[in-house]
Amino acid sequence: MLSCVRSVAAGALCAALVAALALDAPGPALAQDKEAVAKAKEAALANLKKAGVAKPTVVETDNYLIVGSLSEDKAKALGAALEKTTELTRKALKYDAKDFPWKGKLVVYFVPDDAEFKALMRRAFQQPPEGVYADIRADPPVLVDPVNVPGKPTDADLYASTAARLSGEYLKAKILGRESVPEWLRDGFGRATAIRAEGTSSKRYQAYRSQAKSAVLGAKGGKPPAMSEIWGESKVTNGDVLAASFAEYLAYGPGAAKFSMFLDALKPGENNASPTTPQALDAAGWNRTCTPRSSPGLKQHGRWHTSSAPVSPMFAKHFDHWESKALSLHTEARDVPRPTSGRRRRTESTIGRASVVRASTHSTS
Repeated sequence: MLSCVRSVAAGALCAALVAALALDAPGPALAQDKEAVAKAKEAALANLKKAGVAKPTVVETDNYLIVGSLSEDKAKALGAALEKTTELTRKALKYDAKDFPWKGKLVVYFVPDDAEFKALMRRAFQQPPEGVYADIRADPPVLVDPVNVPGKPTDADLYASTAARLSGEYLKAKILGRESVPEWLRDGFGRATAIRAEGTSSKRYQAYRSQAKSAVLGAKGGKPPAMSEIWGESKVTNGDVLAASFAEYLAYGPGAAKFSMFLDALKPGENNASPTTPQALDAAGWNRTCTPRSSPGLKQHGRWHTSSAPVSPMFAKHFDHWESKALSLHTEARDVPRPTSGRRRRTESTIGRASVVRASTHSTS
């Protein structure tokens, strides 16, 4: 009887050891991933050699290979910024855990040196050196960033710039079937996400919010920008800040649940091969108001106003500049009668389909 028990125990122990060894042994998928990463590193080093980079650096993170002539410490700092931004990006865009827009690890070429960037593009990729280059369908997928940040940027500014473009590529891939995603949306979403990833209490985010509020409301005594200027063809003053602020409002504001519907509405369809931004906003339910809630009492003179709409605490805290600049999208804009007395005065600026209503208080005489 005792020998039988010993035999059973020995068999169980043997089975456990076999299972443990099976878990420790790399599976086909894992081995294949390691092989693909090794090939990607080899290809990246070969490309940097073509560009004349004497001391190339390659740093691997969970999702990326960071390559360039930067130091290993800086490459790791960049990798950390990219990973942090990626986490927030995927959450905002509702990516599934196993859903990736490209195959394998994306190789990020960080080349702020102009000579190295031009040489890399011409010799390694046979492409004109014209801004950020991305090919997520390549094997391995690549993103080449010359990191053109004006002024005297800090390392954090440079990392945020690359993280922003990477975030934009995630968004671009989400709008399947569309060859060209609106630049204001791609870049605006990327910038907003990269800086939010640093923390909404960070100095950089607070400085950005101040810039955004000033850009949205316009200079004192001046004419505030119309909403259509954000996605219009002509470049406007502070256009990048306006785009980032509005994209942030759409993706992270109180109506963020509609953001995926907005992106879906931008995808080409049988009845509309190239949807416009106003059409997508309309399809997502942002055609009448930018606030999360509205009531019939807000409808006045044939248009909707949000100056007195109930606002969620998060909206009031983070997006007060968009509440102050009420958004209304209509095919035809109607004039709003101005009151001759009272404590509120409305001024309106209308361009195309977008109307901006600003409310200010004053004392009656």
